[in-house]
Amino acid sequence: MKRNQGFTITELMIAVVIIGVLAMMAIPTFTSYIYKGRVTEATTFLGEIKQRQESYRSEFGQYCANNATWGTYNPATIPGSDPVMWTSTAEWTQLGAAPDGPTRFQYGLIAGAPGVSAPSETNLDDDDYWFAARAQGDLDGDSTSFFLEIYSQSTHIYNSATATGGWQ
Repeated sequence: MKRNQGFTITELMIAVVIIGVLAMMAIPTFTSYIYKGRVTEATTFLGEIKQRQESYRSEFGQYCANNATWGTYNPATIPGSDPVMWTSTAEWTQLGAAPDGPTRFQYGLIAGAPGVSAPSETNLDDDDYWFAARAQGDLDGDSTSFFLEIYSQSTHIYNSATATGGWQ
């Protein structure tokens, strides 16, 4: 007797279940990689801000954006999961910094002279000129934002949401 060629319905269902389980494991990992990739925009631009601030200080003797608060964030609202175009302000034009294209983060600057108190959360020494730059974002649109910050007295970028925050 000759056996029919092909797969049985049971074999097909087992294959579908295996593919479903693999997809269920891969999608969260893939999503996490997407979010991490999007954060590189902020880390790259914060690095550029630090370089421009140091150039500005070497030329003018102080950091750009001397103000007592974080100043005007740009863009005006946190973009969320969809990038928005950058509209330069006088503060950013003076510094000469702008992202390469649409941005998923909101950026702010603060700087001060010796004796001017730095924001308490930065732990900056106010015996010298100082600056801090902040990128805040909400990459997954859940209204929980997180901050990335870079300071004049450090070579690291700090994340306000260690193990939690803008995405899970």
